[in-house]
Amino acid sequence: MEVQIKKTIDVKLNVRPVTLGMYHEYVFEGPCRFVTGDKLKKEFDLKANAEAHKMIVEGVKAALPVDEVNIMAPILIQYDESFFIKESDLADMAKDVENVDLYLISALAVGDILLEFAQKYKKPMIVMGGCLNTIATAALLSRGYEIYPCETLADAAETMKVLRARKALAETKVLSLVRLNSNNAPAIMDSFISLDEVTRKFGTRFRYYNVHEFVDQMRNVPSDTNPTIPGRRGLNITDEDEVAIKKMADEFIAGAVECDMTRENVLPSMRAHYLVQKLLKELDCNAFTSPCFDVCATRRFNEEKFTFCLNHTLNNENGVISSCEYDMCSVLSMVALSCFAKAPPYLGNCIPNPFKSGVLQAFSRLMFNPDSVQKAMDELGHMDNLVFTFHAVPNRKLKGFDKSHDPYAIRPFTGSGWGATVRYDFKADIGQEITMCRFGPDCKKLFVGKGKIVGGIGYTDINCSEGVFFQVENSKDFFEKISLVGNHNPLVYGDHVDQMVALGKILGLEVITA
Repeated sequence: MEVQIKKTIDVKLNVRPVTLGMYHEYVFEGPCRFVTGDKLKKEFDLKANAEAHKMIVEGVKAALPVDEVNIMAPILIQYDESFFIKESDLADMAKDVENVDLYLISALAVGDILLEFAQKYKKPMIVMGGCLNTIATAALLSRGYEIYPCETLADAAETMKVLRARKALAETKVLSLVRLNSNNAPAIMDSFISLDEVTRKFGTRFRYYNVHEFVDQMRNVPSDTNPTIPGRRGLNITDEDEVAIKKMADEFIAGAVECDMTRENVLPSMRAHYLVQKLLKELDCNAFTSPCFDVCATRRFNEEKFTFCLNHTLNNENGVISSCEYDMCSVLSMVALSCFAKAPPYLGNCIPNPFKSGVLQAFSRLMFNPDSVQKAMDELGHMDNLVFTFHAVPNRKLKGFDKSHDPYAIRPFTGSGWGATVRYDFKADIGQEITMCRFGPDCKKLFVGKGKIVGGIGYTDINCSEGVFFQVENSKDFFEKISLVGNHNPLVYGDHVDQMVALGKILGLEVITA
């Protein structure tokens, strides 16, 4: 089921190319004239500016990432040598200014029109044009305006990718299922301290929805008979929805290389996913998170025979960021990573040194199959600087949203066979570089790390025992730094460290790298 709203992965940065050129009303020579003859005439200046503008626009269109940037109609502004700034020129530059995310200025001549435009409209800028670049950048930066120094159009394109990620954070609206606390789930102390601060700083918004109302609406009953909202119509699953849900479940099962679940036990988790899609559309949201432990304690997962694991996996594959355990820090971290990787992230509990010098350090014997742990120790126990990430929410498109599904298995979360989860064999990706990140609870820090996959665990097992091992430069340093931001550190494939660091700086955060 497609979510018919704007996903964060589809966000584009609206860039307005503007060329600024000067013309001379009179024929004369002096320190502002470097030509002779007919080139001193106004007509020559106007023609030269127009030709330069055309070449600049062609270069811009060739250099910018059109899948991430919307190049708005270019504008040529020509002003005379009097240096008096005309309101009409400012107004021409400001056409549709409310829709412009970034002005890409090509300056063919000096002039303080840029300064006055920045003062009046306060829009982000990149200025190209040799020494005019540094003149404008220094002038505006020193006055507190947002301008980015870029030596080449390739540099500008990279900056735009980072600004696009910032825009994606601002356009994220999180559907947030709530039970006991709308700011943090009781068991997740390391998420954002204040969601109001997140909205103020990043622009992200949140839509809260009662988890009991959600579970009631999973049932195909008259929509005004839900016990949590008696007499009020809900978005209950309908007969038509049931047909779609069964089709989705059948396709999901048919696509798996292995399936340890009955169709009957897969359907409730697919039904939960379907209802999440309905609510996302109804509430204009494009991201999702829900509590885990405190909902489990209500016994409603047990009664309805579902978990949100499958929903998180399918959401993320579809470009709708979806995070476990009501962890808002991980939601926004995943939004940022997906923008750069163009692939869905994998979120899990992050443990440096799961075993060290052959000694088991951090595995729960209640969660992990002892045989799987022993096998992992046999394969990896000799390695130093290991980090382990585990959760039952791997996805089948780790290599890209535009890629076909990787091979996957379907296993239950529970020992009795319900709660559908995707199982992915991370051993297939040994040697793959990964990038991780996490915003800190105080909304002032951003951790960025990298590593290389060396193994996996849990492909044949159940519950949250699915995981990936990767090697970092210094696991002790890694541990000390994630201790400043928290547990869930989502990862994507590829090296996106520089882009994440640049995003952190643009957001005004303290960036911590490992």
